[in-house]
Amino acid sequence: MLSPSRPFQLTLALVVAAFHTAAPAVNGALPGGNGIKNASMGGASIALPLDAVAAANNPAGIAFVPSSATLGLQVFSGHSSADYVLPGNHLENRQTQMAPDGGFIWHSTPEVTLGISMSGAGAGSDYGQPALPVPGAGTAKTSLRVAEFIPAMAWKPTPELALGLGLTLAWQQFDADGVIVPAPVPGGLLPIPGHGNQTATGVGLRGGLLWTPTADWSLGMNVKSRARMGRLDGYDRDLLAYSDGRLDVPGQYGVGVAWRPTERLTLAADWLRILWGEIKAMQDPNGFTWHNQPVVRLGAAWLLDDRWTLRAGYSRNRSQIDPSRAVQNLLVPSINERAYTAGLSWRVDTHSELNLGYELNPRTTLTGTGASAGTSLTSKVQMFLLGYHYTF
Repeated sequence: MLSPSRPFQLTLALVVAAFHTAAPAVNGALPGGNGIKNASMGGASIALPLDAVAAANNPAGIAFVPSSATLGLQVFSGHSSADYVLPGNHLENRQTQMAPDGGFIWHSTPEVTLGISMSGAGAGSDYGQPALPVPGAGTAKTSLRVAEFIPAMAWKPTPELALGLGLTLAWQQFDADGVIVPAPVPGGLLPIPGHGNQTATGVGLRGGLLWTPTADWSLGMNVKSRARMGRLDGYDRDLLAYSDGRLDVPGQYGVGVAWRPTERLTLAADWLRILWGEIKAMQDPNGFTWHNQPVVRLGAAWLLDDRWTLRAGYSRNRSQIDPSRAVQNLLVPSINERAYTAGLSWRVDTHSELNLGYELNPRTTLTGTGASAGTSLTSKVQMFLLGYHYTF
């Protein structure tokens, strides 16, 4: 008999860990995929639930995953650099961070499934020096951490169709220093003082549909509303004044398909649109000004035998940062547009499975234009993924 305390202990551990780690940024400030198996397939997941993190990809997917628990760890290794504003002003940023994900799924009846998933997001940099030689300027650095705790329920009116609904309970931590803005005096520059780590919470909704018309095909749809976050104290007076100190988590929507042409091969594809441009903080004419971002995710899995599975994938997005805004995005150089992924699963026994994954976002450069001419941002990101999945 499954102990009811186990899923809550697992979830609590995940949430606590997320509060103290920075999460990776690939699609803007969002990871390329949730759950190590799906992340290893380029993030393709809307029509292909593979583990107990399914509610983060499509809450309807938990209906097609056995009662189980998942715990994963993502190790983020990033290197970015900038040639910033002045000739010869070169900045370097290297970071290695860890972020967890995981979840729990329980089938209360054949028609009703309950689940809890947790995912992380974030972005940041630390250049170790001021961005420009301006008196009083602090070290150019920023950190955004977001943990999403997702309780969800799925209902299967028929064995082939599931409808899912979930909450997004978001926790956010933000810290920025070394921000320099134009001064009231023409041609002058003014450093903005930092306000340290500030936190906020918010709530959103998400829903989904998953349909398996045949044993070989599945079709999915996922919609996630914006999570309206609370005010980040101090930042509402300067850096985030335009949005009253609020940095909302963006909404998104997408569709997916999965096909099993043979018993050993599974192919999956997603199209996703992330609504960065709908966040008020991104509408500030003097701020980051991120655009809505379309993402295409492709993946394949090959079952070698009863114990081993190989995975690979590719994802491509359209950068949410316009080249004319390169100067404003120095502290959040989230410019990667392509990702190549690979993974391996080993079924230890009937209940236990170990999963490994790797993601490479190759070196990408954003060259500033217009008001950002003379500035360029470069970024390369690698992800190392390790996870454990237990089926009850």
